[in-house]
This record gives sequence, structure tokens and C-alpha cells, in this order.
Amino acid sequence: MARDYSPPGDALRAHMRSLLNNLERPEMGGDSGAWAPAVDIVETTEAVIIIADLAGVSRQDLKIMVDDQVVRLYGRREPTLRVAGARYHRMEIETGEFVRSFRMTVPIVSTRVEASLSDGLLRIVLPKLTRTASVEVQAV
Repeated sequence: MARDYSPPGDALRAHMRSLLNNLERPEMGGDSGAWAPAVDIVETTEAVIIIADLAGVSRQDLKIMVDDQVVRLYGRREPTLRVAGARYHRMEIETGEFVRSFRMTVPIVSTRVEASLSDGLLRIVLPKLTRTASVEVQAV
């Protein structure tokens, strides 16, 4: 009787790789949705900029909410290919609903937020609140 045999280290390496990949991702489940798109958050002197990798997500399936100092992204990505009776060998592109939330650490002007979706990247610009105080000097 023939058996498939793989060296003992192969299964362990695959399992460790899976565990390490999951460490880099936000926690799944709960209200976070089925998957979590990767994001970059950058602060400049004028704004906080969020870039989210949303390849395959249409504008109609995307919602952005800014409430006080919290930015929330809601969306859905449909499966890339559905073929009845097909035999899938690998499915790595995550699909379904997602939710991401970010609390801003600097005051932002929520009424001036701008967002654009281009080439699969969502760019959200959150202008920072600048408080400039002028002091009037009076003669005594």
C-alpha cells in the first residue's frame, strides 16, 4: 500500500508560517468582519492620511464614517471567480465583509475629510485641527 509521506519538518514549517502570518493581522471575528484590509497611517503637519489596500472593492460596497476622533471603514469584497463545478487549488484572496476602526490621536476637522479610491487604494485625508492663538498686546 502506497502512502504519501512528507518529511516531518514540512508540516511544522507550514503551520508556523500560518501562525506568523496571522500574528501580523488584526484579530478576526466579533465585529471586525471576515477579513481586514491592510492600511498605512501617516501624519503630516497638516493632516492624518489613511491608505487602505482595497483591491476588488467597488465604491458602492464601501462606507466611511468619521465620528468625533474615530474613523471607521466598512465594506465588502466579492469573490474574484465563481465557477460551478470547478476545483479550486488555492484561495488566498480574502472576500466578504470587513470593518476597520482607527482612533485619531490628534484633533481632526471631520467636516473637511476627503476620500478617493483609485487603483485599488483608498486614500482618506483627515485635516488636523490647528489652534492658533493670537495675543493682542495692550499698552498700559
